[in-house]
Amino acid sequence: MLTRLRTLVVAVTLSLISGSIQAQPTFKELPGYEKYREISALRAELGGGGRVEQIRWSEDGSSVQYGLAGKRKSIDLKSFAISDSDAAVAPEAIDNRRGQRRGGGQTPVGRAQQRTVAASPDGKWKATYADFNITLEPTAAGEEKVQVTKDGQDRLRFGTGCWVYGEELNQSDAMWWSPDSTKLAYYEVDEREMVDYHLTIDNTANYTKLQSVRYPKAGDANPKVSIWIYDLATKTANKVAIDGEPTQYLYSIRFAPEGNELLINRTNRRQDVLNLLAVDTKTLNVRTVLTERQSTWQENSPPNRFLEDNQRFIWESEATGWKHYQLRHIDGRLLNPLSKLGEFPCSGINKVDEKAGLFYYTAYSAANPYNNQLHRVKLDGTNPVRITSSPMNHTSFDISPDNRFVIATREELDTPPTTVLYDETGKEVAVLATGNKESAEKAKLSPPELFSFLSDDGKTTIYGTLHKPSNFDSSRKYPLLVDVYGGPESVGLSTRYAAANPVCELGYLVVKIANRGTVGRGKAFESATYLKLGGPDMDDQAAGVKFLRQRPYVDGSRVGIFGHSYGGYMSALALLRYPDVFQVAVSGAPVTDWRNYDSIYTERYMQTPAENAAGYDAGSCIKIADKLKGKLLLVHGLIDDNVHPANTWQLSKALNDADKRFQMMIYPEFQHGVGSTYSSLRWEYFHEHLKPSL
Repeated sequence: MLTRLRTLVVAVTLSLISGSIQAQPTFKELPGYEKYREISALRAELGGGGRVEQIRWSEDGSSVQYGLAGKRKSIDLKSFAISDSDAAVAPEAIDNRRGQRRGGGQTPVGRAQQRTVAASPDGKWKATYADFNITLEPTAAGEEKVQVTKDGQDRLRFGTGCWVYGEELNQSDAMWWSPDSTKLAYYEVDEREMVDYHLTIDNTANYTKLQSVRYPKAGDANPKVSIWIYDLATKTANKVAIDGEPTQYLYSIRFAPEGNELLINRTNRRQDVLNLLAVDTKTLNVRTVLTERQSTWQENSPPNRFLEDNQRFIWESEATGWKHYQLRHIDGRLLNPLSKLGEFPCSGINKVDEKAGLFYYTAYSAANPYNNQLHRVKLDGTNPVRITSSPMNHTSFDISPDNRFVIATREELDTPPTTVLYDETGKEVAVLATGNKESAEKAKLSPPELFSFLSDDGKTTIYGTLHKPSNFDSSRKYPLLVDVYGGPESVGLSTRYAAANPVCELGYLVVKIANRGTVGRGKAFESATYLKLGGPDMDDQAAGVKFLRQRPYVDGSRVGIFGHSYGGYMSALALLRYPDVFQVAVSGAPVTDWRNYDSIYTERYMQTPAENAAGYDAGSCIKIADKLKGKLLLVHGLIDDNVHPANTWQLSKALNDADKRFQMMIYPEFQHGVGSTYSSLRWEYFHEHLKPSL
């Protein structure tokens, strides 16, 4: 069975292929391939320069040194004169923009899994998960092993999590030590009411095997999770009595800094109410520190950071409709808001200087809502200042120890990075490194474009980026490729400098559209797809194509779309919902009906199928399979434990039942991420059906 598209052989017998069998060029034989390779190889050079490294502020605050193009530079912080420096480059590996040493951290775990060993802070014990139970093992002689739990079994486990907790709630740990190493908190996971999901593995062997996991589909039985605390002094374990729904979510488990309380994020199954709970580790009393509510979905794990007194903490809230920061107390009080400069969302915490009483954070506060800016405010919420006065997108911040200056890199999609020095009032006082377009101009690249248009609601501005071939000729017509992901809580687009997209060299215009539902535009924008995935997000992709095809050089009769996972779903749905807008799609690992996907993710945005049957039907590819007109290539990994291959099997059957022709490639050795010939296959397929010319 051949894998090259030139033979048009179907990878599995379930698919049907339209058209005659013809030899088609492979990826390396496509017109423009050599230019594609050339531009791909130039990616580093096309970064535009303009960045510095290894920043060192002098102890007396009089100067700052930095690396530029292999040389050391120094700038006087009074005259702002820049000179060469003969200071040696520090040998240790430092992340120069955050002052963190690289390396270290916990042992990584596999996708959707939890660590099986947790070492106590004092180094005397290791909590080990094995055979569904927890054992404490001493690291030195004189102590005996302690069997913390004994009743664990396959469907009732202690000291580990489950697939959806790892995948959707980022729970890579299931055992947690108190700071003083006297107590161990751990999960109990009850899956006794859940249904096994089976995948065949070793699919290329003579005999296959089964991989079984409890993967709760939307609306089906969920795991029941509890928290226990084991006391080493008394050698007793006690279950924490937490009220609420039996299948509520308990996650982001951590001890408070002083260790006297265990902090837990709790959300209901619908995930529109979030409670921060505090459990007294001695009495096991549970209290609610704060509550967040939304009319749609509530972010499950807002960032929070404790201050040095271990009582106050910085919390992120969207109660106003925008992500903003608050200063709160562990006793439940809201002390004061920190970021309140306007209707824009914050994007990150950068620095907390308690001695100076200052808090730095970033926000999308420029006229362009995708351009990041640095702000500063006092910890009491007074004296707010936007430090980065340029409207461009800013990244890579380095704040001086005395808070008088900030080094930042600014750029835009078509403007190379430049590293500048701002003073504490936001005034630009020096340029440390200037980017350039020399490499882009030498390669004769066409500049990228940030464009905007109105969504079909007539009021929401949607942004997109457009890349063109290096030999772009506005008098010609080009096929358009839409690169899509578009899922809720994903990043819509970036305005960082991007001189080229190598795919354009194959003869295409390539567009990326930040549809409603993506992040960075406030809660209303993000919630536009609530209960209707595949609705406004898909409408925005189609509206963007309609907007662009008004341009004389865009061939509206040759539009392709591609993506993977949620992007695969959007790609298949594009052909079905908008057959007069999109002609060709390569759909990788698509969720073809949201009833097939996991409970935590799907119900957060769609509620359950019983509660929102119309929304599930409206967003289903399977329900409208008979609408297919264009050319569709489905791609899936046969052992995908995230978006199960059954999604593609179901759509394949629906298309066959509707007497529709399509193509399919199955990769038997891959899970959700697919390698091998997938990328090449995509460009070969578009070349065959969109026929770009150079």
